[in-house]
Amino acid sequence: MSGRVPIRAASPLGAWLLGGLWVWALGGLCGLGTAGSPGSPHPCQAPQQWEGRQVLYQQSSGRNSRALLSYDGLNQRVRVLDERKALIPCKRLFEYILLYKDGVMFQIEQATKQCSKITLTEPWDPLDIPQNSTFEDQYSIGGPQEQITVQEWSNRKSARSYETWIGIYTAKDCYPVQETFIRNYSVILSTRFFDVQLGIKDPSVFTPPSTCQTAQPEKMSEDCTW
Repeated sequence: MSGRVPIRAASPLGAWLLGGLWVWALGGLCGLGTAGSPGSPHPCQAPQQWEGRQVLYQQSSGRNSRALLSYDGLNQRVRVLDERKALIPCKRLFEYILLYKDGVMFQIEQATKQCSKITLTEPWDPLDIPQNSTFEDQYSIGGPQEQITVQEWSNRKSARSYETWIGIYTAKDCYPVQETFIRNYSVILSTRFFDVQLGIKDPSVFTPPSTCQTAQPEKMSEDCTW
């Protein structure tokens, strides 16, 4: 888990890569059992193709960003579509298409289809529970008649002092619920996932629009420019 980088950060996931969508995670918590201890659960296998929604909190901006998410682990690609839930003055909405096999990310402004093509410098890091993770806890979320059992995992190791990654996944089908990245004892990136549906309804969402044939190389600002 050392050096684990979240792909969950491109603008919502935008934080994900661009504004800090990918954040470095190093470390773990001491004194608690590690993965592979007798009787401890083993990491489940998260779905490799699914669609859903996410809310991403990024410490650097202090903002929560909402987005629709299409995740294709088999082909190492992700599509994130900024979701407008309220009128935010001077806020530009983007679509992000991350193609890790090609090493590129497209940033498309939703209103104008203006496109930026940016090189991905980080390797693909799947949205799952790494096999060397440490099992922390199992518990139910929700109330009576509406409970879901989840498992909490981290990258804590006995030789380190604190974890820098915590992942919460459902115990039954291993759907992602929340991932949190920590640095210097503070949460720098936290993403909640919900409304998850298996499969990719429309694979064309990973195809950049024609405007990307003449894409600019610089990332566009999420705020209005005058």
